[in-house]
Amino acid sequence: MKEDLKSQIFIFEGNKMDGIFSRNKKFYPDNYTEEDIEQELKKSRIKLGEKYNFSGLKMFQVEQKMEDNDVYEDDKTVIIDKKYLSGEDYFQEKIQADILIITNKYPEIVLCHRMADCPVLIAEDRKLGVSAIAHCGIYHINRGLPKALINSLIKLFHSKPQDIYLYIGSHIKKDSYIYDTYPHKASNKEIWENAIEEDQGKYKIDLEKAITNQLREFPLAKIMISPIDTAKDDRYASHYEAVKGNNEKKGQNIVGFYYKRKGNENE
Repeated sequence: MKEDLKSQIFIFEGNKMDGIFSRNKKFYPDNYTEEDIEQELKKSRIKLGEKYNFSGLKMFQVEQKMEDNDVYEDDKTVIIDKKYLSGEDYFQEKIQADILIITNKYPEIVLCHRMADCPVLIAEDRKLGVSAIAHCGIYHINRGLPKALINSLIKLFHSKPQDIYLYIGSHIKKDSYIYDTYPHKASNKEIWENAIEEDQGKYKIDLEKAITNQLREFPLAKIMISPIDTAKDDRYASHYEAVKGNNEKKGQNIVGFYYKRKGNENE
């Protein structure tokens, strides 16, 4: 049996106990200005960084499209390198894409994505020292973004699937994610095979199954899945629960990673 390669990254999750990781005005008092919101978001990031040993000013995330449009091409990938590292607060960088990638040449630079029910995926090639991240809602899963995440490492860095370790972050689980009708965004029958279960006129959505369905062709080293259900865990914001009227679940979480600096591998 192949021995696991040692991870070079530190994966973290911030939830509503750590702050609000969104610029959306609906999560803040009505009298907050955009500047007020930026300051609160900055405070949350700095606090989170202190908790997980990184700088809250060295965090990159993308502005991801949520529906079919031409804002950018599907599966657009951006590699973070030194040309992105000149600003004072990397969170202010406007990057429109689906996938972010970074190598171990840039330790303690965070790649992350906000989320409130749908998982963030992190793919780490532990042999080459390169990792990619993407947020995957129903729309993104349906158009094959999890597969594109793996292919981004294969095509751009010649990664071998057997060296790639995939982390599927905390998200709403099947028994919590229930639609009154079949979700129209889940149109790719192959991807959603056995991932949507009808039960007494309701439809249970299994995001994990739809993700792993499209990764079957890749002999990945390991797939690690967070056991946390964002709908049920009191620490986590949940869009699904908030829409149902549970105001305690308002907000947005954040999931990300950074490469550990050599000498700090035991973090």
